[in-house]
Amino acid sequence: MRLSVYRWFLLALCACAPPLEAQIIDYQIPHSVTTADIDGVISPGEWDAALKVQLDNETDPAQNIPALVATEVLLMEDGENLLAAFIASDPEPAKIRAFYSDRDRIDQGDFVGLVLDTFNDERRAFEFFVNPLGIQMDLIMDDLGGDEDDSWNAIWDSAGNITSEGFIVEMKIPLKQIRLASGLPLQTWGVDLLRYYPRDVRHRLSNNTKNYAVSCYLCQLKKAQGFPNFQQRTNLQLIPTLTAQAGEIRPDPATDPWTREDAKFEAGVDLRWGINEDLILNATLNPDFSQVEADEAQIDVNNTFTLFFEERREFFLDGSEYFNSFENLVHTRNIQDPDYGLKLTGKSGAHAYAVLAANDRRTDFVIPGNQGSRVASLSGANSQDLALRYRYDYGRRLTLGTLFTRRDADDYANNLLSTDLSWRLGDSDSIEAQVMYSDTDNPLSVQNQHQLAAQQNDAAWHLEYDHEGEHFELELSSVRFGKDYRADLGFITRTNYTEHGINPGYTWRPGAGHFFNEINVSASATRMEDLTGLKLEDNQGIDFSVEGPLQLDAGLSFNKGESYYAGRYYDDDNLSLFASVQPWGGAEFSFEVSKGKDIDFANQRPGDELSLSSEISLRLGRHLQIDLEHEYQRLEVTGGRLFASHLSDLRLTYQFSARSFIRAIVIHSTTKRDTSLYNNPVDAQEKSLDTQLLYSYRLNAQTRFFIGYSDSAIQEGMLDDLAATGRSVFAKFAYAWQY
Repeated sequence: MRLSVYRWFLLALCACAPPLEAQIIDYQIPHSVTTADIDGVISPGEWDAALKVQLDNETDPAQNIPALVATEVLLMEDGENLLAAFIASDPEPAKIRAFYSDRDRIDQGDFVGLVLDTFNDERRAFEFFVNPLGIQMDLIMDDLGGDEDDSWNAIWDSAGNITSEGFIVEMKIPLKQIRLASGLPLQTWGVDLLRYYPRDVRHRLSNNTKNYAVSCYLCQLKKAQGFPNFQQRTNLQLIPTLTAQAGEIRPDPATDPWTREDAKFEAGVDLRWGINEDLILNATLNPDFSQVEADEAQIDVNNTFTLFFEERREFFLDGSEYFNSFENLVHTRNIQDPDYGLKLTGKSGAHAYAVLAANDRRTDFVIPGNQGSRVASLSGANSQDLALRYRYDYGRRLTLGTLFTRRDADDYANNLLSTDLSWRLGDSDSIEAQVMYSDTDNPLSVQNQHQLAAQQNDAAWHLEYDHEGEHFELELSSVRFGKDYRADLGFITRTNYTEHGINPGYTWRPGAGHFFNEINVSASATRMEDLTGLKLEDNQGIDFSVEGPLQLDAGLSFNKGESYYAGRYYDDDNLSLFASVQPWGGAEFSFEVSKGKDIDFANQRPGDELSLSSEISLRLGRHLQIDLEHEYQRLEVTGGRLFASHLSDLRLTYQFSARSFIRAIVIHSTTKRDTSLYNNPVDAQEKSLDTQLLYSYRLNAQTRFFIGYSDSAIQEGMLDDLAATGRSVFAKFAYAWQY
């Protein structure tokens, strides 16, 4: 009965959705019989056929005023590629902020680029940016969730050149690298042409204006047409990979001798086939899914929930946005050691669909709860993983979706079914909703180790209303996760609770010439209960933030409340301050400090916590970059300091050119404890040190060579000082053949 009512509710919403409105075409992208040389130089006659567009609007921090500097964009197409050139004038070229870096790391400096809504559905877009030295950054923009993902990597050409009058950037974007509607007489895209001009503040210059009373971004873009009767040619990409690794380990340095591991050589292959313009098949055999670069370290002390790590592996990244929903139900990092993988993603008209299938020789999954989460492992189990996603876009405002996932191995299985909805009620108002149901069979080993029933099944839902006006904002949210709900292919760490919240806010934008560019005040109130009605958390807070000179972003927040843990309530008051500033080109400093009440989870008592995180990023010249992050956390309880933890992550990078770099990474952590304040035995001190030296050479985003050395050391238990536990050398080569 409930499913039937829900189905009729969705049908009623579809009936209310408005039809597509006729659109004004602002630009006609001309066809050129010759292509341009991508060298950062505008040669005579090379761009004569191009459409010329001026970036004459500043949309941030000032609102729709004339741009401070002139930028001309040249656009044309040659039948297979979109070609763009940016001529960026600068009255003070010496102040241009341009640095050599690896791809996707140019956002501190000057850069230009395009946002392309290639399906013209005002929901998702491709973004391509280039700095004055030709370094690339590409992203997927999801306007439904308000997210940008820079983990996606396309193969395209770019070049930059700093001149006496500013800089020039040229770009060539093959249409086979992006997705677009097939079978149309003309391609119609939403287009935003952008320049970021960072000086005392970071100016955003565009060919579009921005209405701050309209919550969607892509719906405000001008429309461009071109590529008449485009027919995609063969679109096949084959990427063979070869990896090699050798090393030594000693799990317990106090007692174990060094053991040499056999050298490993692995070959694999990835395939990407563009069946047509909007349907892509990805396949992989014997892939090497090892990570070349170390994850950013995180403090994991006095924490009861599983830590989250981003996906970085190429096979999973292409088309990953097709699996997105409001809750994280497909987190492919769960698939750790597959023999094969197959993925099909596409969009046809209003219909988007995605299929992912893989095996996994290592099967781990999160077991969530309302007080914490655990990770279960199935020893020796080879699981099969499947995700199916379908989304229907009705008009410009309504999107409906469904998702099914399954993991199974021997006597283990987890099935999940989800339905979601996103509906823009007007220019400033939207609703998002998601209903989920899961069914799990637990093997005997998991039942015994984690005290679970043989079978679990339960439901969850998510409902949110957002108002994003020119000044006033309001968010109302309500979620419920059943006690036995599980999303083993996703990342859900908390269940057995309901939570309701309200978050109003007001933003002032004083405009050009004022000291502060933006001032925001917001409040929040949330209440969380378990499914029996027991209060778990009750918090109220107020936040104040400003943006100003030297690209200042700073804020102060105060939260007051209480939290329930292991049979009693604890005060949960907290005061925090954060700030980020760029005092000169190539330098960024940020910090966040928080002080307040917390829970000593290990000993079940109240405590006073102080936490501090800071980041320093320095560019010394165009080639050398220093990044340092430091985190500090301490907890005071009756009787003294329970623990103090330090975590430092230092990365030194010398970028020889746009293609190659060498990077040294040092990650050091220390935790000191007062053992007399613990109810159970603990180590008085723990230390770890991880180092890595990595060299990379890249022809393009998919053709890369890595070689490196890494080692690790720990101090715990009976050790007097740090002792090495592992060391290895590794190399990886991948080459993208394109047809």
